[in-house]
Amino acid sequence: MSGVSFVVGWIYAYGTDAERLSSAPYDKSVEKGWQQAYEKLKAFNKNVTFTPGNAGTLDMLSRGEIAMGPVWVDMFYSWKDQGKLPPSIKLALLAPGMPGQPMYYVIPAKAANPQLARDFIALATSPEVQAQGIVKQFNWYPGIDAGQVKPKLDAATWQKLFAEISPEALAKYGKSFPISPYFDDIKEGYESQVAN
Repeated sequence: MSGVSFVVGWIYAYGTDAERLSSAPYDKSVEKGWQQAYEKLKAFNKNVTFTPGNAGTLDMLSRGEIAMGPVWVDMFYSWKDQGKLPPSIKLALLAPGMPGQPMYYVIPAKAANPQLARDFIALATSPEVQAQGIVKQFNWYPGIDAGQVKPKLDAATWQKLFAEISPEALAKYGKSFPISPYFDDIKEGYESQVAN
C-alpha cells in the first residue's frame, strides 16, 4: 500500500489537490486533468527501483540497495525495534504530503445498538486507548490530536514516535486517501497510462 500511497500523493501534487479528491462530491471529469501527472510519473518511474511491498522496501533500505522509499510508520518502527534497520535510516514526510488510511468511525443510521457504537467510539478514540493501544502497542500515530495523547505517554515513547516527524508536520502533510470513485480512477489511470 505504500506504493499506492505514493501514486495518490503524486496525483495530489501534480494533478488535483487532496482536499478536492478526499472530500468533494465525485465528478468524473476531474480525472481529465491528470494526464500530465501520469506522463511525469511514467518518466519518473524509469529511474526508480520497484520493491516487493513495505517489507521489501525496508529490507532494501537496510542493505543500502535503495536510498529512500515509501513505508508505513508502524512497520518502520517495528523493524527498528527488532534491530533490522540501522539507526541512520530516518523517516521523512515530504511536502506536499502522502495519504494514509482515513481514521473515521461510522455508525449506520439503522444500527441495532447506536449508543453502544457511540460508547465504543468514545473508548477507541480516548487519549488512553490511543496512547497505549495505537502508539505503544502498534507503533502508529494516534488517530486523534497528538497533543491529547502526549500526557498519556512516557517521554521515551513520545520522543521515538515524533523524533523525525513532528505532530505539526503530520497534521500539515498527512493526507487522507481520496473518496472511493476518485481512488478507483487513480488506480485505473495508473494501470492504463503509467504501468503499461
